Amino acid sequence: MKNRDIINSHLIVFISIILFTFSNLSSGKTPNLYKNPVIKGDFPDPTIIRVGKTFYAAGTSFDFAPNYPIYESKDLINWKQIGAVFQEPPKWSSDDFWAPELYYQDGIFYVYYTTKRKDNRVACIGVATSKDIRKGFTDHGIIIEWGEEAIDAFVFKDDDGKRYICWKAYGLTKGREIEILASELSADGLHLAGEPFTLTDHNKGWKGAGDEGPCLMKHNGFYYLFYSIGGCCDNKCDYRVMVARSKNLKNGWEQYAGNPILEGGSTWKCSGHGTLVDTPDERFFYLYHAYNGVDFEYIGRQGMLDEVVWNNETGWPYFKTGKNPSVSSEVPFKNSIQTNESIWEDDFSTNKNLDFWEWDVNCPKPLIKIKNSCLDITNNQKTTTFVGLRPKSGDYELSTQIIPNQIHSGIGIYSNQQNHIALTIDHSELVLYKVNKGVKDILAIQKIKNSKSVLLKYEAICGRYFRFYWSENGTTWNAVLVNNSVTVDGSFVAQWGYSPRVGFIVGAESKAQYSKISIRYDSKLSNK
Repeated sequence: MKNRDIINSHLIVFISIILFTFSNLSSGKTPNLYKNPVIKGDFPDPTIIRVGKTFYAAGTSFDFAPNYPIYESKDLINWKQIGAVFQEPPKWSSDDFWAPELYYQDGIFYVYYTTKRKDNRVACIGVATSKDIRKGFTDHGIIIEWGEEAIDAFVFKDDDGKRYICWKAYGLTKGREIEILASELSADGLHLAGEPFTLTDHNKGWKGAGDEGPCLMKHNGFYYLFYSIGGCCDNKCDYRVMVARSKNLKNGWEQYAGNPILEGGSTWKCSGHGTLVDTPDERFFYLYHAYNGVDFEYIGRQGMLDEVVWNNETGWPYFKTGKNPSVSSEVPFKNSIQTNESIWEDDFSTNKNLDFWEWDVNCPKPLIKIKNSCLDITNNQKTTTFVGLRPKSGDYELSTQIIPNQIHSGIGIYSNQQNHIALTIDHSELVLYKVNKGVKDILAIQKIKNSKSVLLKYEAICGRYFRFYWSENGTTWNAVLVNNSVTVDGSFVAQWGYSPRVGFIVGAESKAQYSKISIRYDSKLSNK
Protein backbone atom coordinates (compact mmCIF):
# COMPACT_ATOMS: atom_id res chain seq x y z
CA MET A 1 0.00 0.00 0.00
CA LYS A 2 1.32 3.40 -0.92
CA ASN A 3 2.00 6.01 1.80
CA ARG A 4 -0.79 8.23 0.44
CA ASP A 5 -3.25 5.32 0.61
CA ILE A 6 -2.16 4.52 4.17
CA ILE A 7 -2.63 8.14 5.19
CA ASN A 8 -6.06 8.30 3.51
CA SER A 9 -7.09 5.03 5.15
CA HIS A 10 -6.08 6.25 8.61
CA LEU A 11 -7.78 9.59 7.96
CA ILE A 12 -11.04 7.87 7.04
CA VAL A 13 -10.92 5.77 10.21
CA PHE A 14 -10.11 8.83 12.33
CA ILE A 15 -12.97 10.85 10.83
CA SER A 16 -15.34 7.91 11.28
CA ILE A 17 -14.42 7.63 14.97
CA ILE A 18 -14.88 11.37 15.48
CA LEU A 19 -18.27 11.34 13.75
CA PHE A 20 -19.40 8.27 15.70
CA THR A 21 -18.30 9.80 19.00
CA PHE A 22 -19.92 13.14 18.21
CA SER A 23 -23.11 11.39 17.18
CA ASN A 24 -23.28 9.49 20.45
CA LEU A 25 -22.50 12.59 22.50
CA SER A 26 -25.13 14.54 20.61
CA SER A 27 -27.77 11.87 21.04
CA GLY A 28 -27.04 11.74 24.74
CA LYS A 29 -27.12 15.50 25.28
CA THR A 30 -29.82 16.56 22.85
CA PRO A 31 -33.11 14.89 23.78
CA ASN A 32 -36.25 15.22 21.71
CA LEU A 33 -38.11 18.43 22.46
CA TYR A 34 -41.76 19.42 22.29
CA LYS A 35 -43.18 22.91 21.84
CA ASN A 36 -45.97 24.54 23.79
CA PRO A 37 -48.90 24.61 23.48
CA VAL A 38 -49.61 20.88 23.43
CA ILE A 39 -53.34 21.53 22.91
CA LYS A 40 -53.68 24.46 20.54
CA GLY A 41 -56.50 26.96 20.51
CA ASP A 42 -58.95 27.92 23.22
CA PHE A 43 -58.66 25.34 26.02
CA PRO A 44 -58.98 27.11 29.39
CA ASP A 45 -58.99 25.51 32.85
CA PRO A 46 -57.74 22.12 31.69
CA THR A 47 -58.14 18.92 33.68
CA ILE A 48 -56.06 15.80 33.07
CA ILE A 49 -56.09 12.19 34.28
CA ARG A 50 -54.19 9.02 33.46
CA VAL A 51 -55.93 5.67 33.06
CA GLY A 52 -53.29 3.00 32.59
CA LYS A 53 -51.03 4.34 29.86
CA THR A 54 -53.61 6.69 28.36
CA PHE A 55 -54.11 10.34 29.28
CA TYR A 56 -57.39 12.22 29.00
CA ALA A 57 -57.95 15.97 29.18
CA ALA A 58 -60.97 18.26 29.09
CA GLY A 59 -61.43 22.01 29.20
CA THR A 60 -63.81 24.94 29.45
CA SER A 61 -66.19 25.46 26.51
CA PHE A 62 -67.95 28.65 27.71
CA ASP A 63 -71.18 29.23 25.78
CA PHE A 64 -70.47 26.71 23.05
CA ALA A 65 -71.70 23.15 22.77
CA PRO A 66 -70.77 20.34 22.67
CA ASN A 67 -69.78 21.12 26.26
CA TYR A 68 -66.28 20.42 27.59
CA PRO A 69 -64.22 18.94 24.70
CA ILE A 70 -62.32 15.76 25.60
CA TYR A 71 -58.86 14.88 24.27
CA GLU A 72 -56.78 11.70 24.41
CA SER A 73 -53.01 11.16 24.35
CA LYS A 74 -50.44 8.44 24.86
CA ASP A 75 -47.44 10.74 25.34
CA LEU A 76 -48.79 14.06 26.76
CA ILE A 77 -47.62 16.05 23.72
CA ASN A 78 -49.81 14.71 20.90
CA TRP A 79 -53.52 15.08 21.61
CA LYS A 80 -56.59 14.10 19.60
CA GLN A 81 -60.13 15.22 20.30
CA ILE A 82 -62.34 12.17 20.86
CA GLY A 83 -65.60 13.78 21.93
CA ALA A 84 -67.17 15.94 24.62
CA VAL A 85 -68.73 15.50 28.03
CA PHE A 86 -72.17 16.60 26.77
CA GLN A 87 -73.35 16.88 23.18
CA GLU A 88 -76.11 19.15 24.49
CA PRO A 89 -76.27 21.06 27.80
CA PRO A 90 -77.98 19.43 30.79
CA LYS A 91 -81.60 20.57 31.06
CA TRP A 92 -81.05 22.42 34.35
CA SER A 93 -78.10 24.48 33.00
CA SER A 94 -77.97 27.72 31.06
CA ASP A 95 -74.48 28.96 30.07
CA ASP A 96 -70.88 29.53 31.26
CA PHE A 97 -69.64 25.94 31.00
CA TRP A 98 -66.39 26.25 32.93
CA ALA A 99 -63.61 24.22 34.50
CA PRO A 100 -64.45 20.52 34.21
CA GLU A 101 -62.65 18.09 36.54
CA LEU A 102 -62.09 14.53 35.34
CA TYR A 103 -61.66 11.67 37.78
CA TYR A 104 -61.50 7.88 37.31
CA GLN A 105 -62.11 5.04 39.72
CA ASP A 106 -63.22 1.41 39.44
CA GLY A 107 -64.10 1.55 35.76
CA ILE A 108 -66.13 4.77 36.02
CA PHE A 109 -65.20 8.18 34.64
CA TYR A 110 -66.49 11.13 36.65
CA VAL A 111 -66.66 14.76 35.64
CA TYR A 112 -67.38 17.58 38.07
CA TYR A 113 -68.22 20.68 36.08
CA THR A 114 -69.25 24.32 36.54
CA THR A 115 -72.23 25.96 34.91
CA LYS A 116 -75.10 28.29 35.79
CA ARG A 117 -78.57 27.25 36.80
CA LYS A 118 -81.24 28.06 34.26
CA ASP A 119 -83.70 29.35 36.89
CA ASN A 120 -81.53 31.79 38.86
CA ARG A 121 -78.20 31.84 36.95
CA VAL A 122 -76.18 31.00 40.06
CA ALA A 123 -72.94 29.21 39.18
CA CYS A 124 -72.75 25.79 40.77
CA ILE A 125 -71.05 22.43 40.28
CA GLY A 126 -72.67 19.40 38.68
CA VAL A 127 -71.52 15.81 38.35
CA ALA A 128 -71.81 13.26 35.56
CA THR A 129 -70.46 9.74 34.96
CA SER A 130 -69.53 7.44 32.10
CA LYS A 131 -68.19 3.93 31.61
CA ASP A 132 -66.93 4.87 28.14
CA ILE A 133 -65.45 8.36 27.92
CA ARG A 134 -65.81 8.35 24.12
CA LYS A 135 -69.59 8.01 24.36
CA GLY A 136 -70.30 11.00 26.57
CA PHE A 137 -71.57 11.28 30.14
CA THR A 138 -74.82 10.76 32.03
CA ASP A 139 -75.67 13.80 34.12
CA HIS A 140 -76.57 13.44 37.81
CA GLY A 141 -77.35 17.11 38.45
CA ILE A 142 -76.00 19.56 41.00
CA ILE A 143 -73.59 18.37 43.67
CA ILE A 144 -72.45 21.76 45.06
CA GLU A 145 -74.42 25.00 45.28
CA TRP A 146 -72.73 27.36 47.70
CA GLY A 147 -73.25 31.06 48.32
CA GLU A 148 -73.26 33.28 45.26
CA GLU A 149 -70.97 31.04 43.25
CA ALA A 150 -69.26 27.64 43.43
CA ILE A 151 -66.76 26.93 40.65
CA ASP A 152 -63.48 25.15 39.81
CA ALA A 153 -63.95 21.69 41.32
CA PHE A 154 -61.03 19.33 41.97
CA VAL A 155 -61.15 15.77 43.35
CA PHE A 156 -58.44 14.24 45.52
CA LYS A 157 -58.07 10.72 46.95
CA ASP A 158 -56.27 10.45 50.28
CA ASP A 159 -54.09 7.61 51.52
CA ASP A 160 -57.01 6.07 53.44
CA GLY A 161 -59.08 5.80 50.25
CA LYS A 162 -61.43 8.67 51.07
CA ARG A 163 -62.18 11.07 48.26
CA TYR A 164 -62.44 14.82 48.76
CA ILE A 165 -63.68 17.56 46.47
CA CYS A 166 -62.47 21.16 46.75
CA TRP A 167 -63.79 24.25 45.00
CA LYS A 168 -63.72 28.04 44.90
CA ALA A 169 -66.59 29.63 46.81
CA TYR A 170 -67.66 33.15 47.62
CA GLY A 171 -70.69 35.03 48.79
CA LEU A 172 -70.77 32.79 51.87
CA THR A 173 -71.43 35.49 54.46
CA LYS A 174 -71.11 39.25 54.43
CA GLY A 175 -67.49 40.33 54.68
CA ARG A 176 -66.08 36.85 54.28
CA GLU A 177 -63.23 36.41 51.78
CA ILE A 178 -63.30 34.18 48.73
CA GLU A 179 -62.16 30.75 49.89
CA ILE A 180 -61.19 27.36 48.59
CA LEU A 181 -63.45 24.93 50.43
CA ALA A 182 -63.31 21.14 50.60
CA SER A 183 -65.58 18.30 51.59
CA GLU A 184 -65.45 14.54 51.74
CA LEU A 185 -67.31 12.80 48.92
CA SER A 186 -69.78 9.97 49.30
CA ALA A 187 -68.67 6.48 48.28
CA ASP A 188 -70.41 6.80 44.91
CA GLY A 189 -68.84 10.21 44.28
CA LEU A 190 -72.21 11.83 43.63
CA HIS A 191 -72.82 13.65 46.92
CA LEU A 192 -71.00 15.59 49.62
CA ALA A 193 -70.36 13.73 52.88
CA GLY A 194 -69.71 15.54 56.15
CA GLU A 195 -69.20 19.24 56.79
CA PRO A 196 -67.25 21.37 54.30
CA PHE A 197 -64.03 22.95 55.61
CA THR A 198 -61.73 25.70 54.35
CA LEU A 199 -58.24 25.21 52.95
CA THR A 200 -57.59 28.96 52.87
CA ASP A 201 -58.48 30.19 56.35
CA HIS A 202 -58.03 33.97 56.41
CA ASN A 203 -58.62 33.96 60.17
CA LYS A 204 -55.45 31.91 60.56
CA GLY A 205 -53.07 34.00 58.50
CA TRP A 206 -53.90 33.08 54.89
CA LYS A 207 -52.76 35.92 52.61
CA GLY A 208 -54.36 37.04 49.38
CA ALA A 209 -57.80 36.95 47.82
CA GLY A 210 -59.52 35.47 44.80
CA ASP A 211 -57.79 32.08 45.01
CA GLU A 212 -59.13 29.65 42.40
CA GLY A 213 -58.31 26.72 40.15
CA PRO A 214 -57.24 24.38 43.00
CA CYS A 215 -55.22 21.20 42.50
CA LEU A 216 -54.62 19.09 45.61
CA MET A 217 -52.12 16.26 46.00
CA LYS A 218 -50.00 14.47 48.60
CA HIS A 219 -46.24 14.03 48.29
CA ASN A 220 -43.62 12.92 50.83
CA GLY A 221 -45.96 13.37 53.78
CA PHE A 222 -47.26 16.83 52.82
CA TYR A 223 -50.53 17.90 51.27
CA TYR A 224 -49.83 20.41 48.49
CA LEU A 225 -52.37 22.90 47.19
CA PHE A 226 -51.61 24.43 43.79
CA TYR A 227 -53.89 27.38 43.01
CA SER A 228 -54.09 30.49 40.84
CA ILE A 229 -54.58 34.18 41.54
CA GLY A 230 -54.93 37.38 39.54
CA GLY A 231 -56.84 38.43 36.45
CA CYS A 232 -57.42 35.46 34.19
CA CYS A 233 -59.21 36.45 31.09
CA ASP A 234 -58.12 39.28 28.79
CA ASN A 235 -54.96 41.04 27.62
CA LYS A 236 -54.74 42.94 30.92
CA CYS A 237 -54.40 39.67 32.83
CA ASP A 238 -51.77 38.86 35.46
CA TYR A 239 -52.69 35.24 36.25
CA ARG A 240 -50.10 33.11 38.09
CA VAL A 241 -49.70 29.88 40.04
CA MET A 242 -49.10 29.65 43.79
CA VAL A 243 -48.54 26.72 46.15
CA ALA A 244 -49.15 25.98 49.83
CA ARG A 245 -48.65 22.87 51.97
CA SER A 246 -49.69 21.26 55.22
CA LYS A 247 -49.20 18.05 57.18
CA ASN A 248 -52.93 18.09 57.91
CA LEU A 249 -55.58 18.38 55.24
CA LYS A 250 -57.95 20.47 57.37
CA ASN A 251 -55.59 22.98 58.97
CA GLY A 252 -52.04 24.26 59.31
CA TRP A 253 -51.63 25.43 55.70
CA GLU A 254 -48.39 27.31 54.94
CA GLN A 255 -48.03 29.45 51.83
CA TYR A 256 -44.71 29.22 49.98
CA ALA A 257 -42.48 32.26 50.49
CA GLY A 258 -41.18 31.90 46.93
CA ASN A 259 -44.61 32.28 45.29
CA PRO A 260 -45.53 32.51 42.50
CA ILE A 261 -43.99 29.33 41.13
CA LEU A 262 -45.31 30.00 37.62
CA GLU A 263 -46.07 33.32 35.95
CA GLY A 264 -46.23 34.81 32.49
CA GLY A 265 -43.07 35.27 30.45
CA SER A 266 -42.27 37.00 27.19
CA THR A 267 -43.95 34.49 24.87
CA TRP A 268 -46.71 32.99 27.01
CA LYS A 269 -48.73 35.18 29.37
CA CYS A 270 -50.99 34.76 32.38
CA SER A 271 -50.38 31.10 33.12
CA GLY A 272 -52.54 29.17 35.54
CA HIS A 273 -55.47 26.95 36.48
CA GLY A 274 -53.93 23.58 35.81
CA THR A 275 -53.95 19.98 36.98
CA LEU A 276 -51.10 17.64 37.87
CA VAL A 277 -50.82 14.16 36.44
CA ASP A 278 -48.25 11.47 37.12
CA THR A 279 -46.53 9.22 34.59
CA PRO A 280 -45.85 5.50 35.07
CA ASP A 281 -42.24 6.38 36.00
CA GLU A 282 -43.52 8.72 38.76
CA ARG A 283 -42.83 12.10 37.19
CA PHE A 284 -45.36 14.92 37.50
CA PHE A 285 -46.61 17.17 34.71
CA TYR A 286 -48.86 20.19 35.02
CA LEU A 287 -51.38 20.82 32.24
CA TYR A 288 -52.47 24.46 32.44
CA HIS A 289 -53.50 27.36 30.25
CA ALA A 290 -51.76 30.52 29.04
CA TYR A 291 -52.27 33.24 26.44
CA ASN A 292 -49.95 33.63 23.49
CA GLY A 293 -48.37 37.08 23.83
CA VAL A 294 -49.44 38.09 20.31
CA ASP A 295 -52.76 36.34 19.73
CA PHE A 296 -54.08 36.76 23.31
CA GLU A 297 -57.85 36.45 23.80
CA TYR A 298 -58.50 36.44 20.06
CA ILE A 299 -57.42 32.80 20.02
CA GLY A 300 -57.79 32.06 23.72
CA ARG A 301 -55.99 30.41 26.59
CA GLN A 302 -54.17 27.41 25.18
CA GLY A 303 -53.21 24.05 26.69
CA MET A 304 -49.63 24.13 28.07
CA LEU A 305 -47.50 21.40 29.66
CA ASP A 306 -44.54 21.65 32.03
CA GLU A 307 -42.89 19.31 34.51
CA VAL A 308 -43.04 19.85 38.28
CA VAL A 309 -40.20 18.63 40.51
CA TRP A 310 -39.49 18.91 44.24
CA ASN A 311 -36.55 20.53 46.04
CA ASN A 312 -34.81 17.78 48.02
CA GLU A 313 -33.83 20.17 50.81
CA THR A 314 -36.94 22.32 51.32
CA GLY A 315 -39.59 19.95 50.00
CA TRP A 316 -41.25 22.71 47.98
CA PRO A 317 -42.23 22.06 44.35
CA TYR A 318 -41.03 24.11 41.40
CA PHE A 319 -41.20 23.98 37.63
CA LYS A 320 -38.26 22.25 36.03
CA THR A 321 -37.97 24.82 33.24
CA GLY A 322 -38.28 27.86 35.51
CA LYS A 323 -40.95 30.30 36.62
CA ASN A 324 -42.10 31.14 33.09
CA PRO A 325 -44.04 28.84 30.78
CA SER A 326 -41.63 26.92 28.59
CA VAL A 327 -41.55 27.56 24.86
CA SER A 328 -40.06 24.10 24.40
CA SER A 329 -38.91 21.35 26.72
CA GLU A 330 -37.77 17.73 26.85
CA VAL A 331 -40.46 15.24 25.84
CA PRO A 332 -42.05 13.39 28.78
CA PHE A 333 -41.51 10.00 27.11
CA LYS A 334 -38.28 9.03 25.43
CA ASN A 335 -38.38 8.82 21.62
CA SER A 336 -41.72 10.66 21.42
CA ILE A 337 -42.01 13.06 18.50
CA GLN A 338 -44.51 15.90 18.45
CA THR A 339 -46.51 16.20 15.24
CA ASN A 340 -47.68 19.50 13.81
CA GLU A 341 -50.68 19.71 11.51
CA SER A 342 -50.68 22.94 9.53
CA ILE A 343 -53.88 22.19 7.58
CA TRP A 344 -57.30 21.05 8.78
CA GLU A 345 -59.81 20.17 6.10
CA ASP A 346 -62.98 18.24 5.50
CA ASP A 347 -64.76 17.42 2.25
CA PHE A 348 -67.80 16.14 4.16
CA SER A 349 -67.64 12.75 2.49
CA THR A 350 -68.05 11.19 5.95
CA ASN A 351 -69.40 12.28 9.32
CA LYS A 352 -66.06 11.80 11.12
CA ASN A 353 -65.98 15.41 12.36
CA LEU A 354 -69.71 15.94 12.75
CA ASP A 355 -69.74 15.77 16.56
CA PHE A 356 -66.96 18.36 16.88
CA TRP A 357 -68.81 21.28 15.30
CA GLU A 358 -69.73 23.88 17.93
CA TRP A 359 -72.83 26.05 18.28
CA ASP A 360 -74.08 28.81 20.60
CA VAL A 361 -75.95 27.42 23.63
CA ASN A 362 -77.85 30.71 23.97
CA CYS A 363 -79.68 29.94 20.73
CA PRO A 364 -81.70 26.92 19.64
CA LYS A 365 -79.45 24.22 18.24
CA PRO A 366 -79.38 24.21 14.42
CA LEU A 367 -79.89 20.96 12.57
CA ILE A 368 -76.44 19.82 11.40
CA LYS A 369 -75.94 16.78 9.19
CA ILE A 370 -73.89 15.37 6.34
CA LYS A 371 -75.95 15.08 3.16
CA ASN A 372 -74.77 14.42 -0.40
CA SER A 373 -71.13 15.14 0.56
CA CYS A 374 -72.10 18.49 2.02
CA LEU A 375 -72.41 19.92 5.48
CA ASP A 376 -76.11 20.73 5.61
CA ILE A 377 -77.14 23.34 8.22
CA THR A 378 -80.79 24.17 8.82
CA ASN A 379 -81.61 27.23 10.92
CA ASN A 380 -85.24 27.38 12.05
CA GLN A 381 -84.80 30.34 14.41
CA LYS A 382 -85.54 33.98 13.66
CA THR A 383 -81.97 35.09 14.19
CA THR A 384 -78.63 34.16 12.66
CA THR A 385 -77.05 30.89 13.74
CA PHE A 386 -73.42 29.82 13.84
CA VAL A 387 -71.61 26.48 13.49
CA GLY A 388 -67.84 26.44 13.85
CA LEU A 389 -64.55 25.41 15.38
CA ARG A 390 -61.81 26.82 17.63
CA PRO A 391 -58.87 28.18 15.57
CA LYS A 392 -55.46 26.87 16.67
CA SER A 393 -53.43 30.05 16.16
CA GLY A 394 -53.87 33.67 15.16
CA ASP A 395 -52.53 33.48 11.59
CA TYR A 396 -54.66 31.27 9.38
CA GLU A 397 -56.69 31.11 6.21
CA LEU A 398 -60.21 29.71 6.13
CA SER A 399 -61.85 28.82 2.83
CA THR A 400 -65.02 27.01 1.86
CA GLN A 401 -67.21 26.22 -1.10
CA ILE A 402 -70.84 27.15 -0.68
CA ILE A 403 -73.79 26.02 -2.73
CA PRO A 404 -75.34 29.13 -4.42
CA ASN A 405 -78.79 30.66 -3.94
CA GLN A 406 -78.31 31.04 -0.21
CA ILE A 407 -79.99 33.68 1.94
CA HIS A 408 -77.44 35.57 4.04
CA SER A 409 -75.32 32.51 4.67
CA GLY A 410 -71.56 32.26 4.48
CA ILE A 411 -68.50 32.35 6.73
CA GLY A 412 -67.61 34.32 9.81
CA ILE A 413 -65.84 34.92 13.08
CA TYR A 414 -68.23 34.58 15.99
CA SER A 415 -68.25 35.25 19.72
CA ASN A 416 -72.00 35.57 20.25
CA GLN A 417 -75.13 37.00 18.64
CA GLN A 418 -74.07 40.52 19.67
CA ASN A 419 -70.48 40.32 18.37
CA HIS A 420 -69.44 38.74 15.09
CA ILE A 421 -68.29 39.39 11.52
CA ALA A 422 -69.63 37.59 8.44
CA LEU A 423 -69.20 37.42 4.69
CA THR A 424 -72.47 36.06 3.30
CA ILE A 425 -74.15 35.37 -0.01
CA ASP A 426 -77.64 36.63 -0.73
CA HIS A 427 -78.48 35.20 -4.12
CA SER A 428 -76.40 37.40 -6.46
CA GLU A 429 -74.88 39.64 -3.83
CA LEU A 430 -72.01 39.33 -1.40
CA VAL A 431 -72.63 41.09 1.90
CA LEU A 432 -69.86 41.74 4.41
CA TYR A 433 -71.15 42.95 7.75
CA LYS A 434 -70.29 43.17 11.42
CA VAL A 435 -72.39 43.08 14.56
CA ASN A 436 -70.76 45.02 17.41
CA LYS A 437 -72.61 45.09 20.75
CA GLY A 438 -75.76 44.07 18.93
CA VAL A 439 -75.61 46.81 16.29
CA LYS A 440 -75.35 45.58 12.70
CA ASP A 441 -73.23 47.54 10.23
CA ILE A 442 -73.00 46.67 6.52
CA LEU A 443 -69.35 47.03 5.51
CA ALA A 444 -69.57 46.13 1.82
CA ILE A 445 -72.01 44.86 -0.81
CA GLN A 446 -70.76 43.40 -4.06
CA LYS A 447 -72.60 41.93 -7.05
CA ILE A 448 -71.56 38.45 -8.21
CA LYS A 449 -72.64 36.12 -10.95
CA ASN A 450 -75.07 33.43 -9.88
CA SER A 451 -72.61 30.71 -10.84
CA LYS A 452 -72.66 27.01 -10.00
CA SER A 453 -69.83 27.38 -7.54
CA VAL A 454 -68.93 30.18 -5.16
CA LEU A 455 -65.92 30.00 -2.87
CA LEU A 456 -65.43 32.26 0.13
CA LYS A 457 -62.22 32.87 2.03
CA TYR A 458 -60.72 35.05 4.70
CA GLU A 459 -57.24 35.49 6.10
CA ALA A 460 -56.78 36.09 9.82
CA ILE A 461 -53.81 38.01 11.21
CA CYS A 462 -53.08 37.71 14.94
CA GLY A 463 -56.64 36.49 15.32
CA ARG A 464 -58.06 40.01 15.11
CA TYR A 465 -57.54 41.45 11.60
CA PHE A 466 -59.30 39.90 8.60
CA ARG A 467 -59.14 40.06 4.81
CA PHE A 468 -62.14 38.67 2.91
CA TYR A 469 -62.19 37.22 -0.62
CA TRP A 470 -64.48 35.39 -3.02
CA SER A 471 -63.90 33.28 -6.11
CA GLU A 472 -65.81 31.38 -8.78
CA ASN A 473 -63.01 29.00 -9.70
CA GLY A 474 -60.79 28.69 -6.63
CA THR A 475 -57.85 30.17 -8.52
CA THR A 476 -58.68 33.83 -9.03
CA TRP A 477 -59.63 35.49 -5.76
CA ASN A 478 -61.36 38.87 -5.56
CA ALA A 479 -60.84 41.01 -2.47
CA VAL A 480 -63.83 42.50 -0.67
CA LEU A 481 -62.92 46.12 -0.03
CA VAL A 482 -64.11 48.21 2.89
CA ASN A 483 -63.46 51.93 2.35
CA ASN A 484 -60.72 51.04 -0.14
CA SER A 485 -59.03 48.81 2.42
CA VAL A 486 -58.80 45.04 2.32
CA THR A 487 -58.37 44.67 6.10
CA VAL A 488 -61.17 44.65 8.67
CA ASP A 489 -60.40 45.20 12.35
CA GLY A 490 -62.21 42.47 14.28
CA SER A 491 -60.75 43.19 17.70
CA PHE A 492 -64.22 43.84 19.11
CA VAL A 493 -65.38 40.26 18.47
CA ALA A 494 -63.46 38.75 21.40
CA GLN A 495 -65.30 39.25 24.67
CA TRP A 496 -63.95 38.85 28.22
CA GLY A 497 -62.79 35.27 28.51
CA TYR A 498 -64.82 34.17 25.49
CA SER A 499 -62.56 33.55 22.52
CA PRO A 500 -64.22 33.61 19.08
CA ARG A 501 -64.95 30.55 16.96
CA VAL A 502 -64.65 30.43 13.20
CA GLY A 503 -66.86 28.75 10.64
CA PHE A 504 -70.31 29.04 9.11
CA ILE A 505 -72.97 31.73 9.46
CA VAL A 506 -76.52 30.81 8.42
CA GLY A 507 -79.27 33.39 8.09
CA ALA A 508 -82.57 33.38 9.95
CA GLU A 509 -85.06 30.68 8.94
CA SER A 510 -82.86 29.45 6.15
CA LYS A 511 -80.67 26.57 5.10
CA ALA A 512 -77.12 26.40 3.81
CA GLN A 513 -74.89 23.75 2.28
CA TYR A 514 -71.10 23.70 2.23
CA SER A 515 -69.18 21.21 0.12
CA LYS A 516 -65.77 21.60 1.77
CA ILE A 517 -63.76 23.59 4.29
CA SER A 518 -60.05 24.17 4.75
CA ILE A 519 -58.20 25.96 7.55
CA ARG A 520 -54.52 26.54 6.78
CA TYR A 521 -52.27 27.86 9.52
CA ASP A 522 -49.54 30.14 8.19
CA SER A 523 -47.36 32.49 10.23
CA LYS A 524 -46.43 34.29 7.00
CA LEU A 525 -49.85 35.94 6.90
CA SER A 526 -48.85 38.38 9.64
CA ASN A 527 -45.94 39.54 7.47
CA LYS A 528 -48.10 40.56 4.53
